[in-house]
Amino acid sequence: MAHKTEAPPASGTGQKENDTFLAKGKRGETYLREERDTTVLVKVKNPASAADTIANEAAYTERLNTVGVGPKFIRYDEMKGELVREYVDGLEFRKWLPAAEKEAVRDVLLSVLQQCRAMDAAGVTKEEMTRPWKHIIIAVSGEAYLIDFERCSASTSPKNVTQFCQFLTGTRLTLALRAKGLRIDARKLLESAKSYKDALKSTDTKKADHAFQHIMEGVRNA
Repeated sequence: MAHKTEAPPASGTGQKENDTFLAKGKRGETYLREERDTTVLVKVKNPASAADTIANEAAYTERLNTVGVGPKFIRYDEMKGELVREYVDGLEFRKWLPAAEKEAVRDVLLSVLQQCRAMDAAGVTKEEMTRPWKHIIIAVSGEAYLIDFERCSASTSPKNVTQFCQFLTGTRLTLALRAKGLRIDARKLLESAKSYKDALKSTDTKKADHAFQHIMEGVRNA
């Protein structure tokens, strides 16, 4: 198997004897486990966190799989408070970007936009798309995955696409993209994002789709 870099390796004790500690976040801890000759990712509550978001993440991982978003949901063990899902062998976007080729970067951004649109259409807001540096994993295959759905919530006005447009026009990413020869017209992109947002509020799917295509064109033509 290739390098395991979905999160920085760390030392610790797994949930089972053969689990391998992977990383600790504010709300959860992740482990790697071998099941039937396959490496899976196991996520449990961080004991230091007051909030337990594992059940919520499990529910939305399973739900978003139905619209083609996220690593494959395997199971949720309520007794153990344990989410088991597909392990994505790859790099966080922030680590993948510096060495990535221009066309690969464009393809990833377009893929993430499409996944954001799918979440919006499903009535789910992820909440972290303005700074998704750690929430996008680029697999060895080149496919982009969104991860960490612990803060997801149902919404009549989802904002994944509009949040990601803010990220696309932010200073840090703009400078990184320019180094690749990619220049997104921020004014036009944000105008399209506003039109998209207004269309969602008015539940005008046709106008939302039209505005979204303008957003995609803005990235495709960068």
